[in-house]
Amino acid sequence: MNSTINRNRKPNPRLQANFFSKWFFIWTREILRLGVKGCVQPADLYAHVPSLDSAQVSHSLHWELELQRKRPNLLHMVFKAYGSSFVPLCIVYSLLEIAIHATQPLMLGGLVSYFSESGNDVSKRSAYLYAMGVVLCSLITSLCYHPFMFHMFTVATRIRLACAGLVYRKCLRVSVAADNTGMSAYAIAIMSTDLPPFRESFYFFHNLWSGPLEAVVFGYIIYKVIGWPALVGMTTLILFIPFQAWAAKATARFKRLSAEHGDERVKLIGEIISGMQLIKMYAWEKSFAKLIQRVRKKEMGAIRGSMYVYAALQCTGMISKLALFLCLITYVYTGDIVTAQKVFIVSSYLDHLSESLLHLWPHAVNCWTETFVVGHRVVDFLLQHEDPADGGIDNFNDDDDEEDKGNFYGRVHNPHALHKSVTLRKLSASWDKVVLEGEKQKKRAQHIEDISFHVGAQEFLGIVGNVGAGKSTLLHAMLGELEISSGSVELNGVLSYAPQEPWLNCCTVRENIVFMERYDEQRYRRVLRVCQLEKDIKQLQQGDATIVGERGASLSGGQKARISLARAVYRQADIYIFDDPLSAVDTQVAKLLLDRCLNEFLSDKIRILVTHRVQLLKHADHLVLMEGGNATIQGGYESLKELIRFRMSVLNDNEVMRLRHGRSDSIYEATEQETTIGQSVDNSAEEEYREQQLRGHVKFHTYRAYFALLGLPLVVLLIFLFFLLARGCESAMDIFISKWATWEETEPNQHEPMHEYTEIRMHMVTIYAILMVSTLVLYILRTFGFFMMCLRISIRAHNYMFRAIIRACMSFFTVATSGRILNRFSSDILAIDITLPQSIMDSIEFFVNALAVMAVVAMANTWLLVPAFIVIVLLYICRRFYIGASRSLRRIETITRSPIYTHTIATFRGLTTIRSLNATKRFERDFHRLENDNTSALYLYSSLNRAFAFWTDLICVFYILAVTFSFLLINREYYSGDVGLAITQSMTLVLMCQWGMRQTVEMENNMTSVERVLEYMNTPPEPSYETPASVNLPTQWPHAGQLHFQNLRLCYSQKEKPEYVLKGLNFTIHPMEKIGIVGRTGAGKSSIIQAIFRLAINEGLIEIDGHDIAQLGLHDLRSRISIIPQEPVLFSGTLRHNLDPFEQKTDAELWDALDAVKLKNNVGKLDGGLSCRVHDSGANFSMGQRQLICLARAILRNNRILIMDEATANVDPETDQLIQEAIHTKFENCTVLTIAHRLHTVMDNDRVLVMDLGRMVELGHPHDLLQQRNGYLYRFVERTGAGTAKHLRFVAEQSYHKRVVQKRLAGEDPQIRGSVCKGTTL
Repeated sequence: MNSTINRNRKPNPRLQANFFSKWFFIWTREILRLGVKGCVQPADLYAHVPSLDSAQVSHSLHWELELQRKRPNLLHMVFKAYGSSFVPLCIVYSLLEIAIHATQPLMLGGLVSYFSESGNDVSKRSAYLYAMGVVLCSLITSLCYHPFMFHMFTVATRIRLACAGLVYRKCLRVSVAADNTGMSAYAIAIMSTDLPPFRESFYFFHNLWSGPLEAVVFGYIIYKVIGWPALVGMTTLILFIPFQAWAAKATARFKRLSAEHGDERVKLIGEIISGMQLIKMYAWEKSFAKLIQRVRKKEMGAIRGSMYVYAALQCTGMISKLALFLCLITYVYTGDIVTAQKVFIVSSYLDHLSESLLHLWPHAVNCWTETFVVGHRVVDFLLQHEDPADGGIDNFNDDDDEEDKGNFYGRVHNPHALHKSVTLRKLSASWDKVVLEGEKQKKRAQHIEDISFHVGAQEFLGIVGNVGAGKSTLLHAMLGELEISSGSVELNGVLSYAPQEPWLNCCTVRENIVFMERYDEQRYRRVLRVCQLEKDIKQLQQGDATIVGERGASLSGGQKARISLARAVYRQADIYIFDDPLSAVDTQVAKLLLDRCLNEFLSDKIRILVTHRVQLLKHADHLVLMEGGNATIQGGYESLKELIRFRMSVLNDNEVMRLRHGRSDSIYEATEQETTIGQSVDNSAEEEYREQQLRGHVKFHTYRAYFALLGLPLVVLLIFLFFLLARGCESAMDIFISKWATWEETEPNQHEPMHEYTEIRMHMVTIYAILMVSTLVLYILRTFGFFMMCLRISIRAHNYMFRAIIRACMSFFTVATSGRILNRFSSDILAIDITLPQSIMDSIEFFVNALAVMAVVAMANTWLLVPAFIVIVLLYICRRFYIGASRSLRRIETITRSPIYTHTIATFRGLTTIRSLNATKRFERDFHRLENDNTSALYLYSSLNRAFAFWTDLICVFYILAVTFSFLLINREYYSGDVGLAITQSMTLVLMCQWGMRQTVEMENNMTSVERVLEYMNTPPEPSYETPASVNLPTQWPHAGQLHFQNLRLCYSQKEKPEYVLKGLNFTIHPMEKIGIVGRTGAGKSSIIQAIFRLAINEGLIEIDGHDIAQLGLHDLRSRISIIPQEPVLFSGTLRHNLDPFEQKTDAELWDALDAVKLKNNVGKLDGGLSCRVHDSGANFSMGQRQLICLARAILRNNRILIMDEATANVDPETDQLIQEAIHTKFENCTVLTIAHRLHTVMDNDRVLVMDLGRMVELGHPHDLLQQRNGYLYRFVERTGAGTAKHLRFVAEQSYHKRVVQKRLAGEDPQIRGSVCKGTTL
């Protein structure tokens, strides 16, 4: 939809505007008009300017050439590509600026001398010329400054887009084998926080040399005016330059530290968002909150340092006043008379020097120091280990996405070969990257070794093996994702690939399936049919136009797996590689997929399937058994049955009687529509998934809420009082100097006695010194006090938002994408941390200074209140025109950043799939499209900024004109000091007005970040974590583990007419019972878990050991129930933290838990043991190993209730057996609820609960239920096949004798474990 809007956008009117319209920004009038009428919408934006096309500019930086240098440097690339477009212009503009700044004070001095007692030698005509010179200097500055700055913005935006393009292209090429922990967060941090400040660096590029040049020129002129006392003033200014150098160095260090800690924080928050459901189920919120708090504390330490440096630099505004003070005192003590002409000439030059030498020049140095840091970070990212199939850095800028790309040492891919085949010859590969020891490579561990086989045309290869055997590693080596240590792999034909963990893009179902291929209606329909997706598509409200959400949020696990499979099957390829895509579906569906999809639809293709379900591979032409990274056994299915090692893996319908622990799966789904409980999305026009844009001006309560975060209202008032007092003292000092200069010119003529004259002078020097010191002290108090206040607010804003997010209901994360949330925690928090305090500071200073200037000018000439009033009205009108459009554009620009981050995160998650299906260029095009959407908003926003500043400056020039000529036109006697003071004050108004007015708007625009953070801070929370004291919950609760459900209903969202997913459940689970929960996908099995953990909205009653869980605190409830989830989630960090985040267990307990799940030896071999590093999402552990770690967590928690949510879906038979043994030993005295696809896992249970469409339809011992020929469980068992059904009945009968008959003989109540329920009551 976004792309459609983008295609229909009108071209930017600047492209057709004439020179006058461009120079005066008149072309922005249409968007300004829209802003006045109402809110600017994304559809109102113009198309991006061709010169800022992301795809075009991203190829302007030649990284592959830069790598040929000994030390690659980003800025070297930038200046080589763009230097000619801005360096000459910066030189010309800086010379013009120096000339104007040197001329204007001299013109002012000439005008002031006309009004002095000794100014009779200046004619009125000369005075008018001097006045005209003062005004023209301001006018030329205003006319040239903003067009120049707009050009620099355009150049800087090109560079930012080019760098972002490089970063994203690197994202597409980064190696999955590298230790790329946090790479996605690193990339987002660079795009969101590092590259945007590039613009500011280029704005101040010319100030790098203009400040020192002005110091030389102005120092010489001041020396000519007042002689050697000029050296005192200049020395004062120069002495502060080392402080500026230190500030630049400190700023760079703090910037680097804050960026590093910020990267880590964003990475952790991204992981927390991805694993939020697991965190809530484990009640780990406080542990992760502490983790984030520790990282945030480090980050704020660095930000605090940089803000204090900034505050100190803000105080240097008083250095020009101090330099003038020392100049005048020295000048007075040498016996010279202070005249108004000399005072205001020197004062003007010192003010200019203070601005250029002590503000702009250090700021430019700081900006470029930070830019160097950013440059190093970007280069560091670009130097990360790359995917070997990309062919090295030589083709970094290659536009082609050819299928034959990917040939490198040991791998040959011939997609256009006539004879299709896959051949491996003694193939060895490693996940470890190459590490050099001196000039030799360090020996790497081989994760697969000496594997050889040949697959010919139309053959079907099956690969089996236990957890960690190297199956997925082998496929990655074939796909070109791993560097080959020795041997070779040759692939003749086009590849297609389906991953083990389904990866879906956030688009429609059809777009996910068609992906890179052309849409062929006939083939598309056939693929839906063979992948068992037809009825799912019909059930979805929007059909195949349904948006699947981020990571397929709107789909069930089975649906995601089949769509991922359909994408691979739809692709027109010769070689199809499937990494266990059948693990998330039932056996009967797996058989259908195998028969209709792999064996029929793809019968004329090469098929390579990794699976744990060996019984599905009867018809495979060749089987490979993987053990410890080696292909230990190969051959046909029949020939391998008798081999002992292979017998542990092979299960078929004829062997089930001898192998009790076989993988016989449960439920046939093809006859029913598959629904996603509570997750189906009504996505008309994508409204639910689109981020909402706030409208109108930022409300007053937003400002009040911002300052209320401090929690100390009196401190806020005191800080604002310091602003007024500091500016009052400064104005009093300026007025005093003008009066002193006037007295110096008049008093000597009155022939006072010398001692009285000297005494009065000393008195004036004393008053001047007192005013000077008072102003300095107040400036320091107000500046540091203000930034300390803002830092405290920033810390609290982040803490409150994180607390709100981690306490939000799970329904919140269904709609809010991770990119959207991360945008709040990166860009918006960065604005609140740094940008907002600076803009608020500047805005307050502007209002206080503007009032002070107008008050001082009015004291000199009361009539000047008239033009002041006119100027205020014009500025208000100007701001009124500007603010609406600017605010809307800022919000749109912020909103259009989120999809960029979401797209980048999705790219990292699906890298292998994207590359194997040759989709890198498509994803790069999508990235550039999203960048262009953002650029179109940013370009208009910056254009309006410049237009507003341009016309604001012209209004201020009118005010200077009125002030300057008023003294000449109004026939009245004026003191020279008053004239000089009024004109210099009005000139400073020009400097501050356009900046101040822009900063007021920038403040309001930055307050939109506060709005967005406040919006998430007010996210409706879950109920209380802690149990009320009135409940009197025992410490050892639950001591028995009994669960009672009474009229339980569950829905996922609060609506007027909620859609109930569970519909009146009534049953009781007795202590220590082992309950299996079965049913078709969408029957409501997982919703029972949601209800027990209170992750959704419950109605009715659930009691555990007699306590209503609705009355309990969430942490008390969730921490005392263990769960092994369907999708095992690990977090980056140490293995110890993944097992015991609260650090409550001893090392011995942790090792015992790992030993219980047979992982002790594996972990013992890792560097660091329990402290070994876990990569993003546990990427350095196999899926089965991750599931075993989750089992170890459950063992460590030692709770009386255990819930298993299809925990054996992704593991091999041996691991499955291990988990079942653990349940019968470690959890023998626990109540266990097992949600299972596979009936063999529940047939040995005390009872089985059968769910259908949210209702309980059967409950009883499986043996009893199997006696009911019309029962649900009976039908499920019958559909698994004759042999499997026979085995399942046998297991159920054995269990019945063990669990019911023997217990009855032992004297237990037979009603407890042998009861049978049909319907919804027990």
